[in-house]
Amino acid sequence: MTAIDKEVARAITNLNSISKTAVPRAGAQAINRVTKRVITHAIRDTSKDIAVTQKIIRKRVKQVKAKATRPVSFINLRRGDIPAISIGTARTQIKREGGNFLAGGSRRNSRGQFSKREHSGNTSIRVGRHVFKNAFLQKLKNGRWHIMERSSEARYPIKVASIPLAVPMTRRFKAHSQNLIYTDLPKELRSALKQQLRLIIKRR
Repeated sequence: MTAIDKEVARAITNLNSISKTAVPRAGAQAINRVTKRVITHAIRDTSKDIAVTQKIIRKRVKQVKAKATRPVSFINLRRGDIPAISIGTARTQIKREGGNFLAGGSRRNSRGQFSKREHSGNTSIRVGRHVFKNAFLQKLKNGRWHIMERSSEARYPIKVASIPLAVPMTRRFKAHSQNLIYTDLPKELRSALKQQLRLIIKRR
């Protein structure tokens, strides 16, 4: 048992002898502080991993705070892919060669099948730090604009351009939660217990 663990154990014993609610309140406060720190660190690192702003990821994270009656905090994550249109202003890129525009059309191979364009031409779109080749802007039936990209030679070879989020977000939140619970929770619990003890003494 570390020095911090011994100090926390003494504080819990002292508080329990004075108040039955002080320890649960302190535990909830400590858990909420560490959870908030996990969210901050994980959002920052996920943002770097996928090259989008933290603001976009933060909208997909929600903390359910711990209470004295329920000393558990939850982090709800929306891990679906991020539509490219939502990460910034879309800018059309045009490749040039000798001052000429390269906007080659679709070509057929020896079997008569349509093959990929030789040049992406004006269909390459940059959003933030991401570039989507063979992409274009389109207004969908629901009234929303999206960046669409050609993905295959199937009958309907287009899809909404997006940034995968599930894997990097899950990895970062899991790593930071495991690390901070071990390193920061005992310190936060000690601080919260001392604060509860000071409040009780002050009221008396």
